[in-house]
Amino acid sequence: MAAGWKHFTGKSPYPELTANSTQSAFTYGSKRDRRYRMGWIQGKRDEREERNMLNWVGKISGCEVSDDQEVALEQLHDGVTLCEFLNGLNPHALNRTISHKKSLFAATENVTNFQESICNFGLRQADLFPPNELLEKRTLTGLIKTLVILKSKYPFQLAGPG
Repeated sequence: MAAGWKHFTGKSPYPELTANSTQSAFTYGSKRDRRYRMGWIQGKRDEREERNMLNWVGKISGCEVSDDQEVALEQLHDGVTLCEFLNGLNPHALNRTISHKKSLFAATENVTNFQESICNFGLRQADLFPPNELLEKRTLTGLIKTLVILKSKYPFQLAGPG
């Protein structure tokens, strides 16, 4: 469809289909430029709700979380801020201690710790986001949906630090 649109208008709202040097893998747009990971591929985003949830996480955790999705992915992918967020909601919420090491293993441990601990708040496994979305810095959509469910189940009145 994008090729036909470009044929008639001279431009396309969609990125071009590109391939690697061996033609063995294809992707829409440049893999390095994440702006091409569009909503129609990842699912719809409510940017206002996303900002509200990121601000809520930042306020409760005491860590600064950016409103920009790409920056927020960098800040949240290791799971430390999310674990600090749960600690802000309830100091005894986490099942394990937070790992501050800079490795994929530590990040996986933290995200798993967050997901196991958030189930103690009454969320089901179906309410949780796929951990690879965050660990591979793909999207915040699943995390935002999980946070929305958490906030709707428990409208916390905690002000958090600050």
